[in-house]
This record gives sequence, C-alpha cells and structure tokens, in this order.
Amino acid sequence: MKIQNTISNIVILLASLVITGCVTLPNQSVMHNHGGDISYASIGDKSPIIVFETGSGPTMSTWEPVFEKISKSTAVFAYNRPGYGISSDRNVPGSIREAARQLRENLHRTGKTSPYILVGHSYGGLIVNAFARLYPNETKAVLLIDSTHPDQTEFFQEEYPMLYGVLKVSVLSSDASYEMALIDGSKSEFRNLPAFPNIPLVILTAGESSSIFESKDLRKQWIIFQRDLASMSSLSKHVIVDGSGHFIHQDKPEIVLREIKALLNDVQF
Repeated sequence: MKIQNTISNIVILLASLVITGCVTLPNQSVMHNHGGDISYASIGDKSPIIVFETGSGPTMSTWEPVFEKISKSTAVFAYNRPGYGISSDRNVPGSIREAARQLRENLHRTGKTSPYILVGHSYGGLIVNAFARLYPNETKAVLLIDSTHPDQTEFFQEEYPMLYGVLKVSVLSSDASYEMALIDGSKSEFRNLPAFPNIPLVILTAGESSSIFESKDLRKQWIIFQRDLASMSSLSKHVIVDGSGHFIHQDKPEIVLREIKALLNDVQF
C-alpha cells in the first residue's frame, strides 16, 4: 500500500481499483477455508510454484499482465485475502504472521505444496517477507515489488501525521479494514520473527513518482527502506525500474517477468 513508494497510497489505491476492476485471471475457483470462502487462481503443476501476494487495495486481478505468461514456465498461484473480491471477511488474520500462515494453508488446501518462489507487491511484501522467515525450507526465492518496509509506518506517523491520517481513514473504510492494524504493528512484529533466510532475493523499486504527495525527502527515505530490504540476503539484487510507478507489474511487466524467470533459473534443482 502506499505507505509504499511515496508513502501516500491514496492516489495509487484509487487508480488501482480502476485498473484492476476490468480484468480477471484465468482458472479462478473458490475454496472454503478460514471460516469462509477464499477465491484463487491457479495454473499448472510444475515446480517451483510462483506465489503472488497482492498489495493492499487491488484484487488478485492486478497480476493479469504477468500471471498467465509466467505459467508457461511453471505453476502459478494467486488469491484474494479476506475482504477482497468474493473472498469473505470472516476469520481475518490478526497479524502479519497469521496472514502468512493463512497463505500457506491456502496453498496446501489447493494442492500447491512447496517449494515456492514468493512475489509480493506493496503491503503483500510484508506477508511474503514473514512467510520466508517462518517457512525457510519451503521458500526458494523472493521477489519484492516496491514493497512495504516493516519500519516505514512508524516513520510515516512521526514525520507525516496528516497524510498518515488520511491513509488510515481510507483503509479503515475498505472491506479489508483489518489490514491497517497489521500494517501499524509490522515493526514490532518483525522484531520477533526469525531472520530472513539467505536465499535469492530481488527488490524492484519504482523509478518514478507514484503520488502527487511525494517530496524529495520522502523519495530519499523510500530508497533507504528499499536498500535495507535488499540487505536481508547476501544473494540479493536491487533494481530501480525507470519509467515505472508503484505498480511495476503493470507499468513494466516485462521487467517482472524477466526477474521471475531469472529466479527460476537460479533455483532449478
């Protein structure tokens, strides 16, 4: 979410709802899990499985530019968290750790067992970051797309309280309002998670402004957060994607496809 890139995702969130509202992913289905229905899309049975975790705001349809294309190389999986699309808002996760556990349950329930390459955008980056720490033996590689940093919300609250307040209202008024508490608590929660495994890690950072609120100082801090994410593994690669805003998989899908395929080559076994 935009606590991402410019830390003012309000404009991005509204744009994403327009962009993703007219597209769908192939092979969609519904499973009953976590006390309600969870919608998901899945193609193929090759290994490793590419797992897409969506940012806060758009549905899984945000992955349309890359989902089916990468399925020609290996299996792919995406889903709607509780409160998104037709996924019910019952039994919502109370923490990032719980969101990662629910993702793993969804994968297992649909027959998608490890190994995984995790792809997380924005707020979804927090979930795959936690997943890799909690299930290192199941995670072969991670790709973070303009991902949220666990510390950035606290920075936003302290340095830009007015924008933070507007952001909070926008999230709390959505069908996934529970995610605001998870975002707020991410810094303290990550302190108690295991270290990130030393696995291939790619950080893609938007090269262009994604919001009218972005200042030079905000941009500078965002790059600091992104570089810190890259420091989680000695096998990392950090790419600033010129010509792209926060939704790199939509602005520059060829870059995302290239990096996923490179990770596939890295982890072949």
